[in-house]
Amino acid sequence: MPQPSPSEDAASSAEAAPPSDAAVQPAGPMLTYKDYTCSWVMGITTTGEWYNGGGFEKVVDNARWQVTHVEMGHLEKWADPANPIWNSPIESPCAMNSKTPDRIVFTLVKYEWTTVDQFLPAYLAVIKNVQTKYPSVKHLDLMTYERAPGDMECAGANRPYYSWIRPAQDQVAAMVGAMFPDFITILPKWEVQSCKDFGLCPHLSGAANAFEANRIAQWMIAH
Repeated sequence: MPQPSPSEDAASSAEAAPPSDAAVQPAGPMLTYKDYTCSWVMGITTTGEWYNGGGFEKVVDNARWQVTHVEMGHLEKWADPANPIWNSPIESPCAMNSKTPDRIVFTLVKYEWTTVDQFLPAYLAVIKNVQTKYPSVKHLDLMTYERAPGDMECAGANRPYYSWIRPAQDQVAAMVGAMFPDFITILPKWEVQSCKDFGLCPHLSGAANAFEANRIAQWMIAH
């Protein structure tokens, strides 16, 4: 799917930052939802909240989906190939190929970072780790958690700092999507319907999780 073009400054950072052997880009046609035997959703606690509490598997073919969500499973941990986070348990494993998935959907989070130079090496490391640890993966989807409307901080929310996504992260996502167009899809910048959907940011209410689970599931089915 088309991605927004990064700025010239970001592009120059991208040219300087990636190592020459960062990742090998698989070739081949874009697959669709029904082509994958096992899609593995990975991320932080809020990922599990919409996946499990929101009823994601009631919409998709649950035999083809599984989830791993980790408390404080932030980007820098997934960027480290030796971090024990990679051994976190799988919930509701796929009926086939659970340990050899052909698609991974990753929610990447780092609240404190604000620059391309912080996000880009970590994104590239995650991509390389996926390809090294799961060579069966044919496609990698990258997303963030659900953000505030307009990606503007919900000033009245509980922990408003965690209600929005830093522009540098979106910028880097677009950059790596352009680097690996046959392997990576950057998922939509999903927003909550209202700041009232947040409880303790970035956690959502039960109703908001149900809404997000259905919206994400419908997108997955269509793609």
